[in-house]
Amino acid sequence: MLSRAARGYGAARLRAELRARGVAGPLIDAALSAIDRGGQLDEARRLARRRLPALTRAAPAKAAVRLRDYLLRRGFPGGVVAQVLRESLNAPVD
Repeated sequence: MLSRAARGYGAARLRAELRARGVAGPLIDAALSAIDRGGQLDEARRLARRRLPALTRAAPAKAAVRLRDYLLRRGFPGGVVAQVLRESLNAPVD
């Protein structure tokens, strides 16, 4: 599980993948308990730094939307995504 998290996936996406493979709920919870919010925040920051150069050519509002959507698709919680957007773009988050 930690190897998938290290590839840039958040807890929501990992949970969905495990459910799709038929893993029982208590086992999923046990596996995801190793992934803490701080670890997710660090991973989301790393992904944002990697993604930002490609997004800076767009208008700031459009870049914020694209980065938000990218991180949400990767399975990061909304609070983590909002914090990373504030830090990365210094822009208000809707």
